Amino acid sequence: MRRQIPVVLSAVRKILPVEGSLSAPVVAEPISARAPLEAVSPRAWRALWVASLATVLVGFNSTATNIALDDIQSGFVGATAADVGWGVVGFFIGTAAFLPLAGRLADRIGRKRIFQLGLLVFALSAVFSATAGTVITLNLSRVLQAFAGAAILPSSLALVLPLFPESRRTTAVGLWSAAGPLGAGIAPGVAALILASSGWRIVYLVSAPLALLMFWAGQSLLKELPTPPNQQKLDLVGAAAGTVAIGAVVTAIMQGRIWGYTSALTSAVAAVGVVSFVLFLANSFRHPEPLLNLHLLRRRGVMVANTVNFLVGITSQSIWIVWPLFMKNVWNFSTLQVGMGVTLGPIAAGFSTLTFSRLADRIGSIGLCRLGTALQVFAVFWHFTQLSADINFWSDFAPGIMLYGLGWGMSIPLLNGIALEWVEEQYYGETNGLFSTVRYVSAAIGTAAVFALLTVNAGVEALPYYDQILGFFLVASASGALAMWIKIGKAPKLSEMSS
Repeated sequence: MRRQIPVVLSAVRKILPVEGSLSAPVVAEPISARAPLEAVSPRAWRALWVASLATVLVGFNSTATNIALDDIQSGFVGATAADVGWGVVGFFIGTAAFLPLAGRLADRIGRKRIFQLGLLVFALSAVFSATAGTVITLNLSRVLQAFAGAAILPSSLALVLPLFPESRRTTAVGLWSAAGPLGAGIAPGVAALILASSGWRIVYLVSAPLALLMFWAGQSLLKELPTPPNQQKLDLVGAAAGTVAIGAVVTAIMQGRIWGYTSALTSAVAAVGVVSFVLFLANSFRHPEPLLNLHLLRRRGVMVANTVNFLVGITSQSIWIVWPLFMKNVWNFSTLQVGMGVTLGPIAAGFSTLTFSRLADRIGSIGLCRLGTALQVFAVFWHFTQLSADINFWSDFAPGIMLYGLGWGMSIPLLNGIALEWVEEQYYGETNGLFSTVRYVSAAIGTAAVFALLTVNAGVEALPYYDQILGFFLVASASGALAMWIKIGKAPKLSEMSS
């Protein structure tokens, strides 16, 4: 591998009742006429902490067991790496598929009810995962956990935003949006500490008491909101079509290496995915209350932000599988060494997020996003060219993961903010939900690619396979960085958006 280096959703679509659709006129003040920043009550901050910690819990469980995949596989007789991989992919598929529907259910049943129910089911699924007797049971438990996580995400933000004054809601959305990915980043390090003293089952089990603790906090800190009146029928066709589309595409990617990528079976499954996706798109544009408001993509900032989000997202979650596998199976690092090694990434990402989120208020987000996505490309390129069987952690591995974290924190949290600048306030929830769903869909595709390309992951003979997956990540990241250069322009004033 060493070479020379040449140079939430509809549940929060409208926190305060409003009539009309995206195409309906909305009277709003120009940005310049808005009041100065208002004070935020202590209760609002406490509620945001509960909502954000719940989001961290969901993000943590998306990557926590990446460091223990070999241990999980050895715990089930006859299980293959692909069998275990379905537990990881299933979490992303389940979250992406159920997230929009969970938002609509929150509108009807109650947002606090859905949030609290999600936490209870999350705790229950954590126990099921920890006690699973077969790999199939484990994978089904993970899908159940994904459904619970999807219920938590949109309802948590919807419950918090009404507590913030209008001038401070963008701040709340930004902090909430960064919580989940940062939780996913710190998960391998925390899991390594648990694995050093316990087995992989405890990594799952630890989420149960944490979810129950957040349930208790939510009971006192969160208040139920009135459900919006005159709601349309649930978009069940869109829910079914979207789920089948994601599942079929990911199945074709993962199982294609077994069935043959040119086989009739792989082609048929892929075709089902494509047809289902077309049906989902058509249904979304004609349904009066679709699961995802794709009309938002007509706004240039929303379109560009989500295009970059999808392309960069293919790498940003799935690469957390590749890093631990490489250090553990090629460099023979201990589990604790692996966990501490990958922690450099989220440390850099956390510092970067805090630093550049504030800087963006003064100099703007677009330039920072361009630089951040470029740094991610360089980081993947660094690992693609530098990693080899020779163990050189500080010179070969550390610079890449730290640069990746730095670039991630400089761009991904700000991307969502760019999209939000292009919509009226009543569409903040739908815009944020679209962004989150796209991120989980791209994570499912990227993770499927890992298990499809990384068929050998141990020893020197695995190096060409790591080359393949890192090369794939390089292309995806570079495409995202290039998409960031699509001309966005300055977001129009709110009064211009609604005209």
